[in-house]
Amino acid sequence: MNLGWCLAAPFLALGACSLLHDNLPNDPPTVHLARMTCQSPGAASLDTLINSADAICQVPRGGEVRFEVRAADEDDDPVFYEWRAPAGGSFRDAQAQETNSWFAPQIITGSSEQFVVQVLVTDRNCNAIAVPDIADRQRCAEDARVLIENFLVEVVQREPLLEVTADATSAFSAPQLVIDSFGSDPDGDQLEYHWEPMAGDSLSIWSEEAIRDEETGRQIGSRATVVAFFPGSHKLRVTASDGAANTEREIAVHVSIEPPLPTGGTVRLVLPTGQEYEIDAYEYPNARGERPQSASFFQAARLCAAEGKRLCSPDEWTAACQADQMRRFSSTDDLAAYDSRDHFGVRFCNVPGSAFSHFSSDPTAQLASSGSFPNCGGATGVFDLTGNMDEWVAAIDDAGDLAVYVVASSVYESGACDSASLVSTLSIEGQDPYDIEVLAEIMTDSPLQTYEQPLLGFRCCR
Repeated sequence: MNLGWCLAAPFLALGACSLLHDNLPNDPPTVHLARMTCQSPGAASLDTLINSADAICQVPRGGEVRFEVRAADEDDDPVFYEWRAPAGGSFRDAQAQETNSWFAPQIITGSSEQFVVQVLVTDRNCNAIAVPDIADRQRCAEDARVLIENFLVEVVQREPLLEVTADATSAFSAPQLVIDSFGSDPDGDQLEYHWEPMAGDSLSIWSEEAIRDEETGRQIGSRATVVAFFPGSHKLRVTASDGAANTEREIAVHVSIEPPLPTGGTVRLVLPTGQEYEIDAYEYPNARGERPQSASFFQAARLCAAEGKRLCSPDEWTAACQADQMRRFSSTDDLAAYDSRDHFGVRFCNVPGSAFSHFSSDPTAQLASSGSFPNCGGATGVFDLTGNMDEWVAAIDDAGDLAVYVVASSVYESGACDSASLVSTLSIEGQDPYDIEVLAEIMTDSPLQTYEQPLLGFRCCR
């Protein structure tokens, strides 16, 4: 090194030149200590001390590695440190002396990625030379001796852990099914949860809410409220994400009809007056799985008479619909819950929004087979009083005449349990008002259109 060059640059930092061994060879610095302390994945603090620079330090995304490098110069030159990480990450101070911290990137490629962290130890501080003195900087760099110490750090991304039941069962009569999932992350990341049906529109996620630790308030899981629009087997997926990796679990949801629906027959009920009666479980022909049959008033009355029964009265029909309560609909479900839904399968009754009305604009095709809506009659065991077909009913009025009504609770509208509309009265003075054959014969000379309305069903009572 040239003494005159050092004197010509009095503004240089003390370590920019060495005057003690000017005419001797300039030996490079030597490292006496090089070690790193790692924050192992999942640890809350730095806990792994590695004394060998050849070892690999493993940290999570965003984790911290602390370095301690102590060097000396045999020429008694002061030493300077410069920290580098070419592939990414950040230092607490890139010019720190002897001790420093490197912070791993928050995003890596794949499940793990290796990074080389370097410290350059030099016996010249060429950066202290003013920028305009390019030649002086170059001579400084040529004369300086540099030692490079490399450290290898592996940044890992581990998938979240997720626990959830593999199978869930529920009765279709239950309005909702609640399923819990619990997650944790090996790297300590906060998790986000997402629920979704795996196929079709047979399930709906009604709501999602966080499950929190009672003491810390930290989210430890997620709770989903699920609604099945059809009985049977369904699949549900829950996903836990830490922002970089996802863990998924599948849940088989089995929804059964309990108890089994009747094949037909009658149900014994009691009127508010205390009078007992029997009413068909389904619309005529009163057989589960068969489509209801439409009929004119006189046809319906004859078919009931052939079974030793009669058309139901409005009071009997309403009592079966309301189930000893002031119920608006015969379903055990609440229609208001589906107001914002354009499709609820067979969850409620066969009214607008049901599976049949949703998929067809043909009124005939919108009629469902009896028993297709298991909850539409669960309160009394009398089905499809709400939805499907309007029905003929009749009763003796105060004048002793046969009053004919239509109870309007069809697939066309969300009819109510008390929506009976009077058609007219039939009377023959001195005759049995239930003598349908006589009534029909008399009506041959009168307009019959009100008694032959299309798509009107019925059920029988006794």
